[in-house]
Amino acid sequence: MKSSMRAVWVAMGFLWCGCGTSPNTTYYTLAAVSGTLRQASFGTVEVRRPGIAGYRDRTEILAQWDGQRLELADNACWGEPIAAMIGRVLADDLSERLRGTIVLGASSELSIQAAVVVELVIRKFDLGTDGYVHLNVLASIRRAGETSTRAVALQTRPVGTDTGAVVAAMSNLLGQLADELANALLTRADSAPSQGRAH
Repeated sequence: MKSSMRAVWVAMGFLWCGCGTSPNTTYYTLAAVSGTLRQASFGTVEVRRPGIAGYRDRTEILAQWDGQRLELADNACWGEPIAAMIGRVLADDLSERLRGTIVLGASSELSIQAAVVVELVIRKFDLGTDGYVHLNVLASIRRAGETSTRAVALQTRPVGTDTGAVVAAMSNLLGQLADELANALLTRADSAPSQGRAH
């Protein structure tokens, strides 16, 4: 079972990390977290690779960002490109929540016409000076020729100050974002039939 309080990390010494390779460098990856299962027959949902701010699109893990100054975590790097990782993990999170629906990430090798397409712009995904990890997202859901867009702002306080705790908090926020998106999909699906119902 996937744990919402666990950061999965992998040591991959052959990867390059910012200022150089180091035998003491630890590599982390975000992880899917458990959520509420919902019965949802949407066919196939595709989560596109999200857009992300250039300052965050880096191998090194940010320890803190105050809006002007970047502080990097010591000897800590991502084990894969962060934008691709966010898309992959969010697809896994949605798959955990939407029973009866196939959820694919942008990196999927399958050529399937998705019934629903989810696109994201990550505006903020950092540990702030207030001690909370913040996730601010502009999310777009497109299906049946219709597109809905919403801004989502989430935050959580890590259980510790070490990098692993921060990464776990980031994973939890992606799980919360998946809950928001699943609810949006289901709400729209529930309201669609009533719009064409005769009275």
